[in-house]
Amino acid sequence: MSKSFLYSGDSPTLDEVLHNREMRVNFINKLLTLHPDCTIISFKLNIPGPVKNNETIEKIFHAGVNSIDSCISINKWNIVYSKTLSLKTGPEYFAALAFEPTKVKEEMTSIEENEILGRLYDIDVLHLENKEAKSISREKIGYAGRKCFVCNNDAKICSSRRTHTLNEIYQSIENIINNQI
Repeated sequence: MSKSFLYSGDSPTLDEVLHNREMRVNFINKLLTLHPDCTIISFKLNIPGPVKNNETIEKIFHAGVNSIDSCISINKWNIVYSKTLSLKTGPEYFAALAFEPTKVKEEMTSIEENEILGRLYDIDVLHLENKEAKSISREKIGYAGRKCFVCNNDAKICSSRRTHTLNEIYQSIENIINNQI
């Protein structure tokens, strides 16, 4: 793997990223309308910086989809619907499961926490509550917030304070990937 993979590939505009975020929310709401008794998994990657999709990013993403699908199979959860997208804003995977959301979130968080590439995974678990889409937080099931790629402090704090340079973050991500790919 070349060191430059995080610098080469599709770089969506801010408008494209914001539009995709809105489309993802609308799609999840549509899934919950069509499958109101289901739990929705929404999976994408935590890849900071301008490049959101390329061959290496797709490989990492598909490793995550394989982990999710394996977990679903092991737990014998019924997949009512699934869809995978490869977008300029990054690959995405959705699944509607006929199973209760708290256990699904526990299993998905376990993937994020215990797999080498799991630090790069962003697996959201949603369900309907009082006719609204609700996401189950890591904290609700007893996990701490996500850790920074560089220093292992709270990722939200490091991100909001811009504690680390993009090059420092990329080096940490490359170390994670070099240990797996």
